[in-house]
Amino acid sequence: MMKKVLYIGWIGFQNVGDELLWNLFASYARQYAPDVQIIPSTPKVNWKDTSPYDAVVLGGGSLLLPGYMAVLQEAHEAGKPIWIWGSGIDWIGEAETDALCAGAKPALHRYFSANDVELFRTVLASAAFAGIRGPLSEAVLKTLGAYPANVRVIGDPGLLLQTPASAEPPNKEKTIGINWGTTYNRLFGQHETLVEDTLARAAKMWIASGYRIHLYIVWPNDRSACERLYKKINCPERVTFDRALYDERQFIERLQPLAATVNFKLHANLLSLAAGVPAVMLGYRFKVFDFAALLGLDRYVVSTASPQLETDLIDTVALAEQHRRRIMEQYETARRQYIPLLLEPFERGLFR
Repeated sequence: MMKKVLYIGWIGFQNVGDELLWNLFASYARQYAPDVQIIPSTPKVNWKDTSPYDAVVLGGGSLLLPGYMAVLQEAHEAGKPIWIWGSGIDWIGEAETDALCAGAKPALHRYFSANDVELFRTVLASAAFAGIRGPLSEAVLKTLGAYPANVRVIGDPGLLLQTPASAEPPNKEKTIGINWGTTYNRLFGQHETLVEDTLARAAKMWIASGYRIHLYIVWPNDRSACERLYKKINCPERVTFDRALYDERQFIERLQPLAATVNFKLHANLLSLAAGVPAVMLGYRFKVFDFAALLGLDRYVVSTASPQLETDLIDTVALAEQHRRRIMEQYETARRQYIPLLLEPFERGLFR
């Protein structure tokens, strides 16, 4: 009988980032374990019931949460192998994020109870493979005292995305891409409208400097927010709003000609970098800082809570354009470092 493995991710909601991580996992699973059936946790699947499966994978995304950990614990107690593939932490507050970025160990009891910490410790320790997303996720687990010896930072699985053969495509357009959307005001600074208005002002300044603007989304729910931004910029002759949703390959193709991008959603940054285009990351939550730290590109994060947000955006985009080659080299260095770690569980045949 064919072995069945459950892949847990935020799948089936047309979020390009989460779908990308699943697509990469499925692709390598087909390559390394063609005799194994992988079931993704789409809305039709009751992923909390692990009884039909032989093994359970917690996939990429910000899924290091007590609810998911409890499902993994139940699977492990039922004798099923569990593994964690590039999952990360999110939802840590702004002050604590700043402290962790500075190498401090802030109190985190607001976010995790003593039971949560014990759950994290026992589940991570029992995983056949425990690979987490980034160094700030690592710092949180170490601060909590929930970092067993088997846990390693393996990077964001999106780093497996192949970059185009040409590292420097010809005819770079004098165009800045902006990915905008909504997180329903759950962002640092708690003021999504203020960020949107600031982006509109920055876009007008770029247009005045001779740039075009290309607006795009990576999640259908972001369309109305991006439409608002388009109207606020109010320069249809210099602004393109691409309302369509694409897969990762199509996105890379469309982003490649751009000079730089400013991105709200986490994996829009990765798609930009994969396209050879420097990305300025809107640091709206902990996970963005975790991802930037992973790549060594912390300098290119602009916090949505910044009191001088417009100036920071203008300056950081200029810096990103100036250091495009250095940014892309840094990204490729990170990819070379983490790809072997991301592929290790496949090569070890852990779920065969």
